[in-house]
Amino acid sequence: MNSVQLLGNLARDPEVRYTQSGKAVATFTVAASNAYIDSATNETKEQTAFVNCVAWGKLGEAVGNYRKGNRLFVEGRIQTRSYETQEGQKRYVTEVIASFVGVSALNDAATESNFDNFADDKGNDENIPF
Repeated sequence: MNSVQLLGNLARDPEVRYTQSGKAVATFTVAASNAYIDSATNETKEQTAFVNCVAWGKLGEAVGNYRKGNRLFVEGRIQTRSYETQEGQKRYVTEVIASFVGVSALNDAATESNFDNFADDKGNDENIPF
């Protein structure tokens, strides 16, 4: 099974282009981090992978609205392809072909938290459904 899930921040603004037939294709890079403990120093360290992603069609057009720093969830598959440069050198590219891209609501500074709905009403058990 070839399945990838990434959670990270856009490393740069997405680039949207169109094929000759008019189909949108967006290329973007997601910076995904993970923490680990260094066995030599017993310190927690962070490692960041910059993952190239591609989104096609309407999804690609939607990705074009996101900006550098936005927190994204990307789901898709890994694809490796190759091409030859003008100098005759063969290059390989590994990228995620996105089937779903979601943006976090935390990216919008105007988004209000709904934690007030969970206020501590001590002694008020009448709304408990069980």
